[in-house]
Amino acid sequence: MTDLPGARGGERGPISGSPEPDGDWRDPPVVSPAARITSSSTGLDPRTAAALAYLAGPFSGALVLWAETANGDVRFHAWQSIVGLGGLGLAVIGSYVLAFVALFVSATAVSVMVGVATVIWIVLVIVWALCLWKAFAGGRWKLPLAGDYAERWLSVRS
Repeated sequence: MTDLPGARGGERGPISGSPEPDGDWRDPPVVSPAARITSSSTGLDPRTAAALAYLAGPFSGALVLWAETANGDVRFHAWQSIVGLGGLGLAVIGSYVLAFVALFVSATAVSVMVGVATVIWIVLVIVWALCLWKAFAGGRWKLPLAGDYAERWLSVRS
């Protein structure tokens, strides 16, 4: 017999001859990271709440951030929605404003700025769909810049 804790096969505990305390003293079952996150202060499943943070862009992100107080993953997705999707939305609006200003300069500048706004809009839709899918799948997919800011604000305001 051995005096090592965690010994297997009917062996005794650290003190010779003494049985282990009640319950199963063997290794605890392995729990996946997704199974550990079980609650959200919104009353929703955390994956659903995280996906809702992206549903209407920064508006739903702000609403989920306001409602969620406990789950860090849901709050991360809410912050990332506000920063990432909100930033891309502002870039689209800024491009259209510059296109309007370019009306007074040249037609080519208008065409270029409308093209830039269209490309940013397409990127926004793709990023929105990816974030929505990853959040509902239970993953934490960080956008290149917005994800870092979201994690920073999550740690500061938690």
